[in-house]
Amino acid sequence: MPYLKIVTNERLDDVSLQELLKNSSAFAAKLLGKPEKWMMVEINHGRPMIFDANTQPTAFVELKSIGLAQEMCAHLSQSLCTFLEGELGIPPDRIYIEFWDINGKMFGWNGGTF
Repeated sequence: MPYLKIVTNERLDDVSLQELLKNSSAFAAKLLGKPEKWMMVEINHGRPMIFDANTQPTAFVELKSIGLAQEMCAHLSQSLCTFLEGELGIPPDRIYIEFWDINGKMFGWNGGTF
């Protein structure tokens, strides 16, 4: 049930948005070692955002997954920042990432929980 949410002030055209969705899904699933079948990605682009007192390109990212160990977060942060810099041109020092380890019994799907 991995979930990746990217909020950015960068504006994307429809083709770029669809490409970023697909690339993000494949990248995050591989990064987490989870089947892409379970990967969900949300991208909110063109959002009004300010970071470090300016409106240059920035992003806030949430990554949620069952079994997301604290020891993985530094590697995940580096990998996600590198990915977003390549995809959107956002420098890593303008990206915040929030990690969530989800208890499967507290996450619903298909009328049940994991």
